[in-house]
Amino acid sequence: MRGVAAVVHAAGLAHRTGVDPTAMASANVTAARRVAEIAASRGVPRFVLVSSAAVFGKSRPDPFSESSIVGPDDPYARSKLDGERAVRDALAGSATSLVIIRPCAVVGPGCAGNIPRLIQLIESRWPLPFGRIRNKRSFIDVDDLAALIGRTINAKEVPDILIAAHEQPISTPDLIRALMRGLSRRRALLPVPERVLQAGATAAGKASLWQSFAGSFQADVSLTARTLGYRAPTSVENALQRTAAAIRYNNTAD
Repeated sequence: MRGVAAVVHAAGLAHRTGVDPTAMASANVTAARRVAEIAASRGVPRFVLVSSAAVFGKSRPDPFSESSIVGPDDPYARSKLDGERAVRDALAGSATSLVIIRPCAVVGPGCAGNIPRLIQLIESRWPLPFGRIRNKRSFIDVDDLAALIGRTINAKEVPDILIAAHEQPISTPDLIRALMRGLSRRRALLPVPERVLQAGATAAGKASLWQSFAGSFQADVSLTARTLGYRAPTSVENALQRTAAAIRYNNTAD
């Protein structure tokens, strides 16, 4: 790492069910700490840790910002927060400055999480009873996230924590419509009351999944715009359409 201006640590373990907590801690805490220790020992000027906005929970009634109280509510989110603390401890007292980026859900070709599951549902014959969900969720295009990381590397002064998201959130019904456009599909979103769906999800033991799907999770990204002059240029709708189109193409190619 001699002569390196910055180290970006974006590796980690996510989007897997049934993962042993020890493996999660090893990937998201121990490995991050070790890379930070090496960076500090080599005198790297800046360390950029790509964490996750999941440290704020799965849903929140009001928009959240960098100064909001964290509230991780699953093993993945807790491991990401533990990773942040481990890296901060590893760099304490060194000449290496730390920037933590907490991205909201990242969309783009190859993304994981709820988006591929939604695409499978859209392509199936199952009904889509989501027309009456009223929420706001923040996302960021993968290329916009990469551009933001580049800004944090090159800027002289950077806040120690930044949230990465497009400034305009999207509702779950509009998210599904954007995916349908990317898939060239037209399906109706049935107007089933949200409380009925939530009760069904809770009864099925899927309350946590429901919150990440239908709860609000809106980021306030004004700090990024104010300090770095950066606003994610790719609309969430366009990012979702591109993601769905890429998945459709890959499925056709297979």
